[in-house]
Parts: sequence; structure tokens; C-alpha cells
Amino acid sequence: TAPRTLTLNTKYQGAVAINVWTGYAVQVVSKSGARRVVIGPAPILLKYDEELEALALSTGKPKTTDKVLTTAYLRVENNKVADIVRIETKDHVEVDVKLSYKINFTGDSTKWFKVENYVKFFCDHARSLLKGAARKITVEDFYQNSTDLIRDILLGKAEGGKRAGLSFEENGMRMDD
Repeated sequence: TAPRTLTLNTKYQGAVAINVWTGYAVQVVSKSGARRVVIGPAPILLKYDEELEALALSTGKPKTTDKVLTTAYLRVENNKVADIVRIETKDHVEVDVKLSYKINFTGDSTKWFKVENYVKFFCDHARSLLKGAARKITVEDFYQNSTDLIRDILLGKAEGGKRAGLSFEENGMRMDD
């Protein structure tokens, strides 16, 4: 599918203005390959050779690439991602677990757009961690301690009341709840 474009018939009579909302970021790319990330709230006037980088975000539950949302806006603060993970326990019982993650983007903003579909990237990793750990416990143990087990697997063991969280060096993504 060709990317959406906007053609202005008012040559040299104005610039494209974009407002980046609070808690969001966009990556502006010029034809020469120069990139810059703008974090909202901020207005942007695009130069004649600039456009916004598009992201493809998996939607639905469980997260797949069957239905993706194409957008230029990246939610960088308090991003909620929901997923359903089917795990199999040590005693071969399948369990569907409904999860909701809180994801923030931190650190170097130039990394934030390096993964085109960060939702799928994150969910695949979280699923892998959960499925691997679930195969080591029985369904009875899982049901008795599911919340603590899932948090320990994804966020790390609580030390002093705090958990380390799950960080991704590839794009500065961090899940902390």
C-alpha cells in the first residue's frame, strides 16, 4: 500500500504545520536523510523536503500483524498496550492470560523510531518470557500466584518494594507496570 500523501496546490504560499500533542513524538525525515525527533507539546513547520516517518502498530488481541494502525505519532509517556497470551503449564494445561502493559520511551530519542512496529516487538518478547516460565509451573501454582508470577517474570523480583522493569536497548522502550 502506498503511503498517504498530502499535495498542496499553493506552491510557495505556506508551509505544512503540525502540532505534536503532549506525551507524543514524531520523527521528521528530510530527502537528504537527516532525521530529527520532535517531542510534544510542540508545533512544527515542515520544510519543503521533509515528511513524517510512519510507524505500523499492531492492533487487536492477541497482537498480530493482521491489522496494523499506521501513524506518525508515537506515544512516549504512559502508553497502554493490552494483549492476550496463551500459555501452557507444566501439566499441559492451556491458559489465556489477559495483560495490560504500561510502556514509556526513555533515553536517546533518536532510537525511539528504530523499531517500526514496537507493539508487536514488545508483545512477542513478553509472550516468549511468559511461555518459557509457565512451562516450569503447574496450573494450580499459576492460579494461586498468577499476578506475582507474571510481575516477577516481566518486571523482575521486587527489591525494596520496587521492580526493575523490562527495558529494550533497541528503541529505548521500557515497561514498568
